[in-house]
Parts: sequence; structure tokens; C-alpha cells
Amino acid sequence: MLAALAAPQLLFHIADSRIGEASGIARGIASPGVVYVQNDSGDSARFFALDARTGATLATYTVPGATNVDWEDIAVARDRRGVPSVWLADIGDNDANRAEVRVYRVDEPHVRAGAGADETTAAPETWRLRYPGGPIDAESLAVAPGGAAYLVTKALLGGSTVYALPSRPSGAVQTVRQIGEIRFQLTGTPGGPNQFGQLTATGASLSADGSVLAVRTYTDAYLWRVAHGDVAAAVRAAPVRVALPAQPQGEGIAVDDKRLLIDTEGAGSAVYAVPLPALTAAPPASTKATPTPTTSPATAAPAESKPRSRRTEVLVGVGLIVVLVGALGLGLRRARRR
Repeated sequence: MLAALAAPQLLFHIADSRIGEASGIARGIASPGVVYVQNDSGDSARFFALDARTGATLATYTVPGATNVDWEDIAVARDRRGVPSVWLADIGDNDANRAEVRVYRVDEPHVRAGAGADETTAAPETWRLRYPGGPIDAESLAVAPGGAAYLVTKALLGGSTVYALPSRPSGAVQTVRQIGEIRFQLTGTPGGPNQFGQLTATGASLSADGSVLAVRTYTDAYLWRVAHGDVAAAVRAAPVRVALPAQPQGEGIAVDDKRLLIDTEGAGSAVYAVPLPALTAAPPASTKATPTPTTSPATAAPAESKPRSRRTEVLVGVGLIVVLVGALGLGLRRARRR
């Protein structure tokens, strides 16, 4: 179902020249007047605290002992101790060849008023992770209050898998657990690098109370009501879709009370607030039935479906192109005979 909403609000443009590839966004809890962003691959292991009204950089935080292979998302949520925390997802894997990916957690800083300070966080908790089906690309992290964290993979043809992280890091590489799938369809919403951007998940967020899950593509946001913290049950239902403002490479999303915050890669990029539509109640946690199909452009698939790797998606796409080209050639030959 496509939600009809009031017009989005342009909040600010990111003026800091060091932030050229903002790949996520999150609203502060310990510092509520702050939004946090991070660059993806190519930057050091740091994130930025921006004034939520003006976009001015208030501080930069380096995470000691961490590396930035491809930081694709950021989240702020209370951890298992109830402490507001910043979570950083080093999960990008365009070539599907990383033996492990990582998620870092640090206590959220209390951002001081002095603009432009360079600071260092305490040593992070580090989740070393692998997927049960082998390497796969992902750009989306959502964290619930209490620290339950979820990854959503990015697939060329719109079939994204949702995984739950282990509750605690162990020092060893742990395997994430598949809990569901989301299948995106072409929507016609403008924006993104190309038409396939309508099919690829680029960011995720859970609301501060855990009741709303948002997953975005380059062009649209998909929203689910979550009951009793059961994300697996939520994504079995049909989502509400929100068409987002056109962005060249929109990747960040945060559920901020009654609105969505979104950002995009690119120098001087815009940050928008998009009104959050009313959502129906989520199904009970014990619900097992498959939802009745609706006009929603994304539908859920059973959690036990085997996830596709990035290479499989590419092969399927190439196969479809070959079939289309073959059919076109056959039609032309028949036309010539006539």
C-alpha cells in the first residue's frame, strides 16, 4: 500500500567536506539534538555528530581498534544494559568475497557544544559475523531497544534477506540467523543511480521504542508495525510504502518519532524529514499464516527460504537478459521471413 503523505521537509545540506559518502543516519538518544552520520568505504573508522537543526558538524569520533572496510549503516539504540549506544555496520561487500563482516558498538557520546572537536570513543564491542549461505552484500542495520540487531541484504533483483545478529559478541566469528525475506518490486519512483535502485535495500532503522521497522531502497521506504519485538513476524506482513524525495544515491534512514530522516551520498547532500504514516497493528508474535497478497510493492517470503548470493543474483539477471535478447532476435527473424 502506498501512503499519501504531506510534503517532505528539507532540513539541511551537509556542508562538511569530509562527509562525501554519508551512507547512514541516526538520531541521538543521549544527545537528542544530534544526528550521527558516517562515510562508507574510503574513510577512516570515524563517525560525525551533526546539529540536527542546521547540519553543522559538532564533533568527530574515532573508534579505536576498528577498521572501515565498508561502513554502510549506523544506528543509535539502547544496548542490553540500557545504555544509549552507536552501532556501526561494516557490512558492505559488493563483490561478495568477505569471509567475515563486522558490527561495532560504542556508548553514545554526550556531544559538547564546541563545534568541530575531534574525539575518540572507548574501545568498541565487536561482532565478527558470517552468513550461513556464504558472503553476500548488505547495507542495512536496524537495532531494537535492548540491543537486538538485524541486517538486511542488498540484492540486484529485489530479494533481500533479513538476519538476526547473535545477542553478544564472542571474539570468534559467529553466524547470523535468517529470520525472513523481503521482495521488492519496481515502483516507478524517481531517484537513485538507475531503475534497479527501486529494488535494492540500502538502509534500515527501528524506532526508539521498537514498534516501527523501516527499510529503504534508493527510492522508497517500506514500513512495518512490530509487536512484542518480533521482527520476524512483522516482515511476514505486507508493508506500507512511502515514496521518498529523489536523491542521487539515497542510503540512510532513521525512524525519528513521527517522521523519517533520510540522507544520501554526495558532497553537500540534502537531509530530509518525511512524515511517518499511520500503520496498522502488527500480527501477534505467534502468527504463522502467510499474509493475503495486497497492492503493496514489497511482499514477504518464508523465513526458511534459502538466501541468494550476490553472484546468484547476477547470474539470474544475465539469464533474463539473454532470454529477452533471444526472444527479440527470434521475432526479428520471423518478421524478415514475412
